[in-house]
Amino acid sequence: MSLTSRGFGLGLRAVGKVARLLPDGRHDPLSTEKGEIGRMVDRVDGRAKVTGAIRYTAEHDLPGLAHAVAVGSTIPKGRIIAIDSSRAATAPGVVLVMTHQNAPRMKPTAAYATVKGMVAAAAMSLPILNTDEIFWNGQPVAVVVAEAREQAEHAARLVDVRYAPEPAVLSMTPEAAFTPAHAVLEEARTLVGDPRAGLANARVKVEHVYTTPLEHHNAMEPHATLAHWDGDDLTVYDATQYPYGVKEMLAKKFGLPKGRVRVLAPYIGGGFGGKTTAWPHVSLAVAAAKLAGRPVKLVLSRAQTFHMTGGRAPTRSRIALGADAQGRLTAITHDALSTCTTDEFAEAAIAASRHLYACPNIRAHQRVVRVDRIQNAFFRGPGVAPGSFAMESAMDELAWRLAMDPLDLRLRNEPDRDPVSGNRFTSRHLREAYAIGAEAFGWRARPPATRAMRDGHHLIGYGMAAAINPDAILVAAVRLRLAADGTITIHSSTNELGAGTSTAQTQHAAQRLGLPMDKIHFLHGDSNVAKTRIPGASAATTTIASAIWSARDNLVRELLALTKGTGSPLAGRGPEEVETRDEGVFLPDGRGMTYQRILADAGRESLEVTGSSALPYQTIKRATNTYGAHFCEVRVDEDTGEVRVVRWVGAFDGGRVVSPKQATSQMAGGIIMGIGMALTEETLFDEGTGRIANPSLAEYHVPTHADVPDIDVRFVDRPDPQTPLGAKGIGELGIVGAAAAIANAVYHATGKRLRDLPITPDKLM
Repeated sequence: MSLTSRGFGLGLRAVGKVARLLPDGRHDPLSTEKGEIGRMVDRVDGRAKVTGAIRYTAEHDLPGLAHAVAVGSTIPKGRIIAIDSSRAATAPGVVLVMTHQNAPRMKPTAAYATVKGMVAAAAMSLPILNTDEIFWNGQPVAVVVAEAREQAEHAARLVDVRYAPEPAVLSMTPEAAFTPAHAVLEEARTLVGDPRAGLANARVKVEHVYTTPLEHHNAMEPHATLAHWDGDDLTVYDATQYPYGVKEMLAKKFGLPKGRVRVLAPYIGGGFGGKTTAWPHVSLAVAAAKLAGRPVKLVLSRAQTFHMTGGRAPTRSRIALGADAQGRLTAITHDALSTCTTDEFAEAAIAASRHLYACPNIRAHQRVVRVDRIQNAFFRGPGVAPGSFAMESAMDELAWRLAMDPLDLRLRNEPDRDPVSGNRFTSRHLREAYAIGAEAFGWRARPPATRAMRDGHHLIGYGMAAAINPDAILVAAVRLRLAADGTITIHSSTNELGAGTSTAQTQHAAQRLGLPMDKIHFLHGDSNVAKTRIPGASAATTTIASAIWSARDNLVRELLALTKGTGSPLAGRGPEEVETRDEGVFLPDGRGMTYQRILADAGRESLEVTGSSALPYQTIKRATNTYGAHFCEVRVDEDTGEVRVVRWVGAFDGGRVVSPKQATSQMAGGIIMGIGMALTEETLFDEGTGRIANPSLAEYHVPTHADVPDIDVRFVDRPDPQTPLGAKGIGELGIVGAAAAIANAVYHATGKRLRDLPITPDKLM
C-alpha cells in the first residue's frame, strides 16, 4: 500500500471520529408533511420535450458558426514525428486545421476525483494537442474547422500523421496492479477483524472470480460543445452534467477570470456519468474557436464517443465468503482489480462488500492497473454496480451451498450498524424492501432446485439480489426571485439530466413556499447563477432541496423586514414565528399577508435572495446509503442459449419519494441498463492495437424495447429523518445488483453458473 493510500485511509478514519462529535442538522418538517411532495405529477418539461421545443447543445446555432471534427490517433502510445495538413487545409470550406503545432497553449488542469482535483471537471490532466505525445488510440491529434460539418469530415480524412510508436500497456494484468490513494472517496483497502481465521473456521465457503467487461454509456444525445469568444469573454454551450465545474476548468485552461466564462447546459439527453467530466474535445472546441475567431461547434460521432470519451472500467473480483451452518457470515474477502491511467481515477468495486452485510471479519482491497487507454469514466452506479455483480453472485452461490433460500440468507445477515465503520445508519429499511419485493414477485413459490421449471424448450428460473448505493449531499446554491404577481423563479446552475430534477424541485418549492406548482418556475443549467457541485452521484434532489430551503428562510427574513414599522400583523415577528403557506407568510393563528400584498405595500416589483445547501452534519457522522431488492424471472432457450428476462419486481428504500412518477421511471431505466450489463453490453477492446472493434450501436448492443420485460417498481417510501425532505438519491440504485439477479436466475433455470459478463448464448451452450 502506498503512503498516499495509507494517509488517505488514516485521514478518512480521523474525519469519521471527529464527525461523531458533530451536531445533527435541522429536521426538515416537510419530510412527513403531506402536499405536493409525493404526488404523482407529469414532468413539467414533458410537453416541451416531446414537441421539440427544447434545444440540446448540438442544436444551437450562432451567426458565423463553423463546424469542427477531431482526428484521432491510430496508435496507443508514442509520438507524432510528422503531421501534414496541407491537403486538408486547402479542401473546400476549410477554415483551419489545428494541431499541436499551432493550437493555443492550454494550462493543465487536475482530473476529477483524484487527489489533486477532488471537485475538478477535467476527465484527465493530459496536455492534449499541446504535445506530440500519444497517450491512447483515438486521442485527438488534430481538429479540422470548416463551414459545414460534412466539409470538416472530408478534410479530416486528408490529415496525414506519422508516428514513432512506443510499447503500450493495454492489458489488465494483476502483476502490474497497485493500490490507489482512494477509490472515489472509499478506502482502497479495508480490514476488519481476522478474515483469514473467519474463513478457516467457516462451516461453508465459496471462493470464485467474477469479471465485467469495458462498457460505454451510449446516451441518446452525443457529446457536443459550442464555443464563442467575444473578446476575452467566453460562452460555451456544452453537453455536461457539471456546468460550474466546466466553467472553472476553462477559466484556468485559458487564463481567464471565472467571471468571463459562462457555460450553458440546461438540458442534456442522457449522461449516466459519461458527461460528469469534461473530455478533451470540450477544451479543443474552445481553442479552435479562439484560433478561428468565430463560433465553433464540435460534435462527436457515435464512434468517436467510444474513442474520445471513457467508459466503465473492466473489473476482476475475487470473492471468498465464509459462513457458519446457520448461514451467518464469518468472513468476507473481496480483491478487486480495474484500470486507470496516469491520473489514477479508481472506482470502488468493493463498496457493496464493505457495507451490505453484517460480518465480523472483512477484508476488501481495490487495486488498479495503469494502462495506455483513455481514462475510465463514471458509469451509473460507478464501481458498486460491477462490484455488486460479484458480491451478489457469490451470496447466491453461498445460499446454494447452504441449501438455504437466497432471500433468507440475506435477511440473516442484515446489519444493525455499518459493518466497517460501526456508525449508525441515517435509516435502513432493506428488510421492508425484501418483504415488499418478495410478496409482489411471488418469491416463496420458487422451486428449491435448478432446472425445475420448463415451458417447452424454455427453462425458467427465478433470481434475486440486493442493491446498495452510497447517498451523498453535495454543494449547491440557488437564486430565488419573488415577483410582484406572486410567482417565484428559482435559478440553479445544475441541470436537467432527464431524471426529473425540475419536476421534483417544482413540487418541493411549491410545498415549501405554499404556492401552487404553476406559480413556481425552476430554471437550470447556467454556470453563472451560483456555485453548484452536483455532477452526479444521485445527489441533485436532496442537495438542491437544501439550498431551496435556505433560500426560503432568507426570503422570509427579507419579507418580514419589509413589514417592519407597518401595521401588518407580521411586523416585529421573527422567522421562527411564521409559516409560508396559502401564497404568503402567516402566523399560526391565521393572520398574515400574501406575497403579493407584502411587495405591493412596500412598493417593490420583486425581491431576490440566494440560498446555499447546509453542511450535511448528520450524513457525515452516520452511514447513509440507499437500498433495494431485485427479483426477476428469466427464460432460457435450451436449444439456442438465448436468455430473455420476462418479469421483474424491484423494491427500493430511498427515503421519502418526492416525485413518484419520475422516481419510478428512473428505477426502471436503471434496471434496463442492468439487463444490458448482464446480457448484451461489451466494448470489444483489441489489446494488441488499443482500438475498439465495435464502436457503433449496430455492434455494441444496448437493450431495445423487445428486451424489456414487465417491470414492477415499488418503494418503501419511509422518510429518512436525517436528510432534506426525508429523501435520498436513487437515480443510480436501479442498476446495482440487477446483473447479479439475472445471473442468479439463469443458474436457477439451467444449473450453469456464469461468472463473466455478459451472459451470451455461446457461454451457455
